[in-house]
Amino acid sequence: MKKQSYLKGAVILVAANALVKIIGALFKIPLANIIEEEGMAIFSTAYNLYACMFVIATAGLPVAVSKMVSASLAKKQYVETKKIFKAAVTLLTLIGIAGTLVLVLGARLFADKIVNSPSSYLSIIAIAPAIFFISVVSAFRGYFQGFSDMLPTALSEVAEALGKLIIGLLLAYVLLPSGIVNASAGAVLGVTAGTLFACLIMVFTYIHRRKTAYGNGFGSDLSAGIKSTRQIFVELACLAIPITIGAAVTSLTNVIDVVMIRKRLQTILVTETMFTTLTEYYGLAASEAVIGELMRVKPSEILYGAYSGFAIPMFNLPPTIIMSLSMSVVPFISAAFATKNWPEVKKLSASTLRITLLFSLPCAVGLSVLSQPILTAVYNNARASSMLMILGYAVIFVSLVSVSTAMLQAAGKVMIPVRNMAIGGIVKIVTNYILIAIPSVNIGGAPVSTNLCYLVIAILNLASVKKVMGTKMPLMDFVVRPVLASGVMGIGAAFTYQFAAKILGIAPLSFLINFMPQSAPVTPILASERIKVLIALAASIFVAVLIYVIMVFVLRLIKKEDVIMLPKGERLASLLQRFHLI
Repeated sequence: MKKQSYLKGAVILVAANALVKIIGALFKIPLANIIEEEGMAIFSTAYNLYACMFVIATAGLPVAVSKMVSASLAKKQYVETKKIFKAAVTLLTLIGIAGTLVLVLGARLFADKIVNSPSSYLSIIAIAPAIFFISVVSAFRGYFQGFSDMLPTALSEVAEALGKLIIGLLLAYVLLPSGIVNASAGAVLGVTAGTLFACLIMVFTYIHRRKTAYGNGFGSDLSAGIKSTRQIFVELACLAIPITIGAAVTSLTNVIDVVMIRKRLQTILVTETMFTTLTEYYGLAASEAVIGELMRVKPSEILYGAYSGFAIPMFNLPPTIIMSLSMSVVPFISAAFATKNWPEVKKLSASTLRITLLFSLPCAVGLSVLSQPILTAVYNNARASSMLMILGYAVIFVSLVSVSTAMLQAAGKVMIPVRNMAIGGIVKIVTNYILIAIPSVNIGGAPVSTNLCYLVIAILNLASVKKVMGTKMPLMDFVVRPVLASGVMGIGAAFTYQFAAKILGIAPLSFLINFMPQSAPVTPILASERIKVLIALAASIFVAVLIYVIMVFVLRLIKKEDVIMLPKGERLASLLQRFHLI
């Protein structure tokens, strides 16, 4: 089978992820309006537990399978790839069953004791089967990615998102009259339905491809020296366990967020100012926020729901798309290491990091500068704007961590990211504990700790990449010029929005950070005013993109080798060179 180019595979995944995010927005936005902050807190609690179990069950094996398959193909050991796939399916099926049983049998313990959210019990039960389906899906994804074939992964991701959208929203709407708890469980059940659809897509794709592309040439391989099934299991475990530990550290920090944010918020004494905020701004009953007493469960749920249900989904958009680079680069770097092609290793690693920065920096600046109109336009709820203003910059660090971790794993240095993520996790726990309990910071401690956590991991990972791969990262190319381009873009976006807001007669941007606002909420707003916000936001984004594209070419941020790896890259590179743009 002809391999897709590295960036062609990335483009396929980026396009799929962009579509997935659009579908996800069509799910999350109405869902947030249907079940509001309280329901989103329940949904997020169950989903974060699922995400933690999912990472523990499946994070390492797909990467290990991809790495082993690509290495075997590079050595023309075709029969071995079949054995690797069978071993992966067996392992992940067993792990999926175990993970589902853990969530089902431990649902009451998780809800009542660990996350202190009894309302989440039904939602945890509803999402438990998703562990099994996504585990099976992961085996297929790792196999296909080992062939550098990203299309099946892309199709399964879209199917998963569509299932969540259709089933989840429908059940949430139908079950809402019976209460927020049932509506949230219905929304979570949509996640399970989506993973089932993704599993079916993968199985049918494999059956079809097995008779065509993946079946050709397998009878004429270099069969001498192929690994036994036992050796494959051992190698899969040796590769997967450290990767899983590293990914689990990151996922566990999210679960720690779920636990710590509520508990630390509940150590804050409610002042008169907080009482005003919680009752007038968030609409809580006066009995739920008593002046001079500790913050109760419901106010902490509301604040956590604003953070997890409104700020986090917006923050997650860019890193998820950029993670496509991570999945695409693993088989290529693995193959380069297997054949000791060191120049290719250096070229791929430098190009991947440079492209990651070129995408993540403008996304981070845009999310931060335009946080208020983005939340107003998307949710008609801007109460989490200060959270998103800070959280936006973590996009840069999370994206670099994702890509650099994949590169180190592909190079066989699987324990380095584990160590670095553990250090970052400790930073997050400590800063969460200290900052959230400060009355003036409260929920704002969560985005600050996220930035610090991933900044530390990114710095440690990049130092390791430079040492392991010999990757050159000149300060001017990797920091100064990209930051300058993004900064100019951010200023242009801000000025454009302020100008449009003045003409349209809407509220201008505010750059004041306040996690306990005292004024009456600026949202929800009338539909006519929301349309004006959308117009101003669209104008500012258009200008921002235009400015950034110009700055990219003016500052020569794209290299010829980056363009060549794109589909039709040679032709595109020649065209850009003709106009002296690269």
